[in-house]
Order: sequence, then structure tokens, then C-alpha cells
Amino acid sequence: MTKKLLVGIIMVLLCLQVVAPQTTSAAIKQKDLEAYAAELGTDLEGLNRYLVDFEWGTIEEFEVSSIDELREWLGEPVTDENFQSFLDETGCTVDQLNARLEKMGLSDKGYTAEDILLYSDLYWVMGEPVNAENVQMLAEELGLTEKELADLFYENGLDLYSYSSMDDIYEVIYNDINSVSLYFLLQEVEMTQEELDQLLKENDVKLEDFTSYDELAEFIYTESDYYFEMAWEELNGEFPNLQTIGISKEEYRNFYDHLNNVFENIDEAFFDKLFGIMDRVEALGDFETLNELDESQRKEIVSIWNEAMDLFQLKAKFYLSDGTTQEEVTIEELSKLTEIKDQILFVELYDAKGNLLLDFTVTGEDVGSGFIPAIEKPVTEEKPASNHEAPVKEKVTVTPKIATETVKQEEGKRLPDTASPVGNILVAGTVLMAAGAALYTWNRRKKHSN
Repeated sequence: MTKKLLVGIIMVLLCLQVVAPQTTSAAIKQKDLEAYAAELGTDLEGLNRYLVDFEWGTIEEFEVSSIDELREWLGEPVTDENFQSFLDETGCTVDQLNARLEKMGLSDKGYTAEDILLYSDLYWVMGEPVNAENVQMLAEELGLTEKELADLFYENGLDLYSYSSMDDIYEVIYNDINSVSLYFLLQEVEMTQEELDQLLKENDVKLEDFTSYDELAEFIYTESDYYFEMAWEELNGEFPNLQTIGISKEEYRNFYDHLNNVFENIDEAFFDKLFGIMDRVEALGDFETLNELDESQRKEIVSIWNEAMDLFQLKAKFYLSDGTTQEEVTIEELSKLTEIKDQILFVELYDAKGNLLLDFTVTGEDVGSGFIPAIEKPVTEEKPASNHEAPVKEKVTVTPKIATETVKQEEGKRLPDTASPVGNILVAGTVLMAAGAALYTWNRRKKHSN
């Protein structure tokens, strides 16, 4: 279990990296490219510029080795016939296409509806059409009827059916700061307008001070404790009996606040150390329990633990109890245990200044019963090849599951003889699980600072 859990963490972190684009495996002849560009009504320079402007990328970035493959990749060119068919099918007009090009900044580069070369780009420019089916689907996603959604727009001086593209409606709801987007944002965090007004007042800011929807949402998420409540809910989803075994919401709040304070000051050096720790864990190889490791590997486990604790500015104290007496033990001593028998492991977690954050109890039954689950290697989905972009690996968004893999049970309970369940706690414990939250916070902070 230990190794699977650690590998799972590592794979989640690695999946956050963007896959670099690959270049073509074989160059297409210049004359063939020029002939293809002429088919589309432009020259080679114009084709390359068009592909970049319409977000296809340059020709060199396509994984094709012939004009036929390139033609198949880019799809059908625009003709008078299919252009008219597109207008008839979607119900949009040339003026609406031009308006969309202007909104996308493409008209500034000299493009009009007549300059669109590829048929799929007509749909890309217009986006999903505003029709009864798409509006109804959106309303259902928002938990409203179509009429309720239309009424909400109307009450705020907007006409739901005046938009030609669903992208424009999404912009109103999810990206712009307006009364409609604010309505859904407050619904999400279960906050009233009066409570928002009070929150703004307490922080001496006004709505006008926020330059983007993301900035406003980030403020509300953070100051309203939305992130904490979400993390607590997800933690309880992973460990349903968390509160009954002694880790209270108040204790978890101490731990959560501590990590957030640490994250406020992290930099690139922090991640150099973090990934260095992950590399050392990977270098240990496959193992299920600490009993499989030799002395040098056990020392490495302890070293990894200590460095991770230092990185997240945490300290831990361990006590073993047989139900009658209790003795403090070190992490080095715990790493050498092969079985616990009648003993119970008590853990106290402190910040670097010695303030107690939380405490908990671990038994062999807790580990053996599967209370501490393994995190399997995440499946990375690939987007199917389309007429507008090459398949790329989806990035995995890591939510802030700052998990404490521990439990409290009644003292003195008989434990089964087990092969070093303590190893699961030492290696796959609180600190390494916090790595996902660190990356999540770092990526979110960088996003909103751009």
C-alpha cells in the first residue's frame, strides 16, 4: 500500500505538467505546400499566418508527412456551397460572424467572414449556436429552467436570446463581473448579497476594485472559507469516520491554516526541494512494507520524512502505548518496528513554533482494514483527434485534499500482529499528501497573478 500511495501522489503531480508539442516526423515538400495553399486561395506565408491566428499552430507542428495527411487533418475548405449551408444550419448571419471575429481580435488582423479558409473554423468562430436545445442544457446545468434563466437575465437588463453564440452567454455567467455572474457565484458559495457586502466592507474593498471575475471569485473563495469547507468536505469523503475517531473540524482548521501560511511564501526553490523528495521516494523502488527494506533504505525513509516535515514547517511527536503505560519514541525507532502487537501509536503534529495543530491515534487495525486507501496511478485521457487540434494530454487539476491519514480509536484495543503498518503512516503521511495542495495553491496563485 505504501508504495502505491506514494507513486500515486507523484503521478498526480507529474500530470500537472503540460505535454510539449511534437514536430512533424517528416518535412512536406515546399512545392506541395505552396500548391495546397493555392487551393485554399492564399499563399504559403498567408496559410501559415492563418493557421497561427486561428490557433492551429504552424505547419511544422503538425504530425503529418504528406499533403494528404495535412489536408485530412485540417479538414474541408470553405466553399460558397458549404458556407451557405453553415449559415442555414446555424441560423447565424455574415454580420454575426464578423462580430465574432471582431470580439476575438481577428478583425484587427484583417479577417472578415470571407477570409475564413477552413469549414471547421466557421464553427470555431461562432461557437455553439444559441438554440433551444443548448439553452435548455445550460439551464439544467445551472439548476434552473430555461424560463428561470431567461427571467434572471431580463431582471438584470440582459436578453438571453439576443446572443448569437453560447460562448457569449458563458462569458456573461462565468467570466464577466455582472449581476448575473455574481448571482451564480454567491449561489456556489452559499452567500447572500448582504453577506458579500459585509465581507467587502470588512476588507475595505468594493466590487469596482476587482478587474476580473477570477479575481473576484478568488477573493470570495478565500475570505468566505469556501476553500476550507471544500477541503474539509473532500477529506471526510475520503475518510467518512474522521470525526468519530477524533480529528475534529477545528483541529483540521489549524492544520489547513498552517499550510496556507506556508504556501504564501513558497517559491521555485520550494518546488525544487519538493520534487527532489519525490525523486528520492521513486528511487526506493517497489515495496509494500518497511520489512522489505534494508537498513540504508530505512534510513532514507526517515531522512525523506524529516526533510518533508522541514519543508512544510511541521514537527511530530510519537508515543507508543500498551493501554497502561505510554513511552515517547522517535521516527527512527518507529521505522524499525516489524509489528505493534498490543500497542497503540499516538501522534501529535505541531507547527515549527511548537503550537499543537492536531493529534490522532493509529492502530494496526486501522491500516489493515483499508482505512488509509491507496491512490492509484491516475488515468490520463487523450483528446481525440479533431479537425482543429492535435490530441494532447489533459492536465489534471489537483484539488486541495490536505489529507491526514490517521485515526483515533479507543485506547487499549487488541491489535493484530501485522507487518509494520507504521510504515504506511511514516511514508504516506500527512506531509507528502500536502504536496498536491501545495501545487494546487501555487498554480492557482500564479494564474490569478497574471
